[in-house]
Amino acid sequence: MSCRQSGQILIVLLGGGLLLGGSGLAAGVFLTGRTTSELRKETVAMVADTGRRQRIEAVFKRWEREVDRIDAARDKNLKAIFELGRRHDATAAEFERVYAAADTTDADALKTALDMRFALRGELSADEWRRLFPQK
Repeated sequence: MSCRQSGQILIVLLGGGLLLGGSGLAAGVFLTGRTTSELRKETVAMVADTGRRQRIEAVFKRWEREVDRIDAARDKNLKAIFELGRRHDATAAEFERVYAAADTTDADALKTALDMRFALRGELSADEWRRLFPQK
């Protein structure tokens, strides 16, 4: 394998790692086992009170905005990795800065998913919560 091919494989692996690192949506799936849209549908269907339903909808709308923000940060990191990978003069320090930004974005994604989880829990009774997330 040539040095050029090795570099291309490295770029694909690093880019894939950033890309598949998970968005706020992926973190939601990781934390709940369902997508946000599935979770939203199930939650809204079980709550009859209009006021509570509106507050629950607001939680999911915030979650979607956060997913968009986090995905934009991930896209920026991925683009930076690809740009650095193409440059002959790119330094390890430049890559490390992008990796650090990606780590920060991943931590932010997990924090956001947890914040939304607790916001949702605050709108549901213990019984509703157990119906939404049955213990296995």
